[in-house]
Amino acid sequence: MNDKSSDARSPSGRTIDEFGTTRRAVLAASGTVALTGLAGCAALDGLLDRAGEQLIGTTVSAPAAFYAGRSTSGASASVAGATRNNDGTTFLSTAGTALSHGDGDEPHLFRTGPGEIRTVPATASAEGREIELEGWSISAPTRAQDYNSSRSNKPSTEWWAGPDDDIDDADSDADGILDVELELLGHVMTAQDAVERRATADAKRALEGFINATTKALRPALDKCGTGVCETVRANSEIREQGVRRANDAVDDGNWTIAVKELAGVEEIVLGDIERLDDVLVERQPGRPRFIDIIRYMRDEPTIGERFTVCLPDAKLPGDRGSLAEEITLDRVLAYFAPSREPEGIRAPFHDRYGTGGIEYDDEGCVRLDGPISLHEDIACQTILSARLDTYRTGNRAIVGYGTEGGAVLSSAPASADTIGKRVFAATDDVTGEIILGEDRDMVMPGNPNDDGSAGQTLVCPVAVTPEDCPCPLPGLFYVRRCIHDEQVIFAGGWILDEGALYEDSVTLLFDEGPTEVASVTPEDVRSGDFDDRVVEQFSRSRSQHGAAVGSAQVRRTDMNKAELIESMASQAFQTDQGRKGLNAVNVKVVGERANGGDGDGDSTHMSVTALDAPLVHLADASGTGNDVKFKAGAELSKSVN
Repeated sequence: MNDKSSDARSPSGRTIDEFGTTRRAVLAASGTVALTGLAGCAALDGLLDRAGEQLIGTTVSAPAAFYAGRSTSGASASVAGATRNNDGTTFLSTAGTALSHGDGDEPHLFRTGPGEIRTVPATASAEGREIELEGWSISAPTRAQDYNSSRSNKPSTEWWAGPDDDIDDADSDADGILDVELELLGHVMTAQDAVERRATADAKRALEGFINATTKALRPALDKCGTGVCETVRANSEIREQGVRRANDAVDDGNWTIAVKELAGVEEIVLGDIERLDDVLVERQPGRPRFIDIIRYMRDEPTIGERFTVCLPDAKLPGDRGSLAEEITLDRVLAYFAPSREPEGIRAPFHDRYGTGGIEYDDEGCVRLDGPISLHEDIACQTILSARLDTYRTGNRAIVGYGTEGGAVLSSAPASADTIGKRVFAATDDVTGEIILGEDRDMVMPGNPNDDGSAGQTLVCPVAVTPEDCPCPLPGLFYVRRCIHDEQVIFAGGWILDEGALYEDSVTLLFDEGPTEVASVTPEDVRSGDFDDRVVEQFSRSRSQHGAAVGSAQVRRTDMNKAELIESMASQAFQTDQGRKGLNAVNVKVVGERANGGDGDGDSTHMSVTALDAPLVHLADASGTGNDVKFKAGAELSKSVN
């Protein structure tokens, strides 16, 4: 995605200045902005001066990026602040460090990659003229190398809210059979992992689960289905069961090589059956995801998230219309990045239920605003992120959250009477107690949020996300918060793969402790050899040094449902080195340590975590730095944080 020039036209497509003054210099002195006059055009001089007098504040900004954390070395048990105890358990730091069962099962830490910097100016209307406001964006993906090495859960079909509700009996049968096939795949992958670890009890438990699912769930469902695909799956089920029994015997004999070979053959047959069922279901229900594509994508090097920042001047708007920050609410940012792509057209998220009014989309899906602010086409056309986000197919998902002493923990959950909220605002100040369900079923953390639903808060909602290298949509969580720094408005957000929705026995947690910490740096700081030190010394929370990484790990599975699991994790915060409880140490102790030989007492729950309040690094002194310097320094900044 290349930088797009707005020399000739505003983001809305209107000519900015037929007299060639679009890029005229803007003077900022004592906080008051005035446009330079045009020699020989006294009338136009006066018009521009009056327009400038109405725009109070600054028109300049500088790029910011998420700080991805200090570089780490050594064993992953000590990755980015994780602490190994004498009993072999590991604690989790919520900024993206991970926890594990012990030496045999290490955590994974995924960092944001190099970012892409672009200029994204906004335009403020005044007295029939348009005044350009400088803007910058940096976006960067998070890719997961070796992601599948820790994944053996069953992929879940429950998150998908299909394009229609008219599913006949045949479709229902095929859906049920596919669901069992995905369960069988989970058992195979769990067994393969256990065999690799030489964990006899874990392997036999998974193999027994495979046989039980085949005999008690799959074959009864196949008996009700008379299609050719079902007949093929039935025949293959016999072959697969024989392979699993041979693998079980090999595990008993300690013949791990034979067990590996047999399980590889079983896995290949299961994947073939999943693909056959996908073909049938997609033909009957066009638009639904092919789960074989999801499986293959997640086994490669998937994009599991993206972070973005958009920096704009904190300018007052003409005509007593407030400020740019008040005009661009978090709900409107949601509409820019994740519209509702419905069959009859593109609409504001959730049928514009949340008052994002004034937003319409053109035939190309770009935002059209009727107001004092026009945005750059990279924002208006949703091209800041490489992935496409959509709020339409989220009918089966809602948001749940819990307040802790000093912060909040959020996650998605199946939609129900108790979790019908499609978005949540987590306040960053004075957050204690439980989340309150408002009359419109939106969950709001206690505190005093502004009426515009943005200042001092983070917006979180479920989305369907299609990464540019993925053939089908995946469940994700979108989040964005707004902060004011150095007379600039910074929108900082992104999306993360909702592993808790995509896999059974998984949970995705988003932690929020408080206001975003922002480190101011100069171009010289960015190029220096001690960049990390110059950044980290500005943070007051020790957790901020871990940055914006995503952690993936395992905890021992309990009998709790996902909501209870989140609450339990949140309640296990303990005393920090600052002498109080809080989310710099919602550090979750891993229970159920594997016994000698790697065997354990039960299956485990996969957990992915990320920090909503991950710190930012912002170039300082926007008014005194030229655009060329900002661009080069911002590009280096985006590289420095990977």
